[in-house]
Amino acid sequence: MHFIERISRPCGLVMVLLALATIAVVALAGRALADDDWDVVPPHTAPSAGASTAPTARHHHASADAAAAAPTADAGVVIACGEEATAPSAKVAAIVNQINQAWGSDVHVYQSVAHEGPHARPGGCIFYNSAEVVDLIGGRLDVRDANVVEPMLYAIFAHEVGHEDHGDFDPARAAVSNQTKELEADRFAGYTMRKLGVPATGLAPYWSMTGDEFGRGTSHGTSTQRVDAFKEGWHLAQWNRTEDSQPVATAGQESVAPDDASDDAP
Repeated sequence: MHFIERISRPCGLVMVLLALATIAVVALAGRALADDDWDVVPPHTAPSAGASTAPTARHHHASADAAAAAPTADAGVVIACGEEATAPSAKVAAIVNQINQAWGSDVHVYQSVAHEGPHARPGGCIFYNSAEVVDLIGGRLDVRDANVVEPMLYAIFAHEVGHEDHGDFDPARAAVSNQTKELEADRFAGYTMRKLGVPATGLAPYWSMTGDEFGRGTSHGTSTQRVDAFKEGWHLAQWNRTEDSQPVATAGQESVAPDDASDDAP
């Protein structure tokens, strides 16, 4: 996930411009302060008493822990949902606020003090680490197109909100496999982006690089599964169907797809 500038022998102005463009994309990601490994992180402490409700509810399940984030001895650092964190950047806060408004949820976002990829925790909190996003977007995913950065951020944070909205920490969801939860969060991300009108054109090649075969774990799904789940969500929103009306297990069997050129499809 480390950013490595890939510039060989000088090839004139074109290579110089490519280098500058790459630096600009990474800088854009750094300013937005977001990234992902799309994990549901198990709690280090027990969830609050009010954190469990039906997993099909289309709203945030419990915000008590998030709202009551406790200050620490370090200036600006709080304990939110059992994790040390600081306030999010204005850009990330705005993205998550849009997602919350779209779903009527109340998920709280924080910058994690720990160097971890974005993740959700019981109590309605999602976290990201600003340094990790630069590593992810500029290094692991090798994004060179500035137009892809912002849609990627929406996809990442919608995925995490999806874990909260689906009630993935609820006892009622305990029997659901981690992979299914992750793919359903991918579906939620695609649905949300279509619902918000955020273009996803060109996103699939980068999203596919988060598959299990790229060495990031064994519970998120393959590249094909993750892209299919994301597209399934996009199509369900386009067809005005409910987000959970089609199982992710059949996401690769869709026979109809939106026109990429005219519909900003993934």
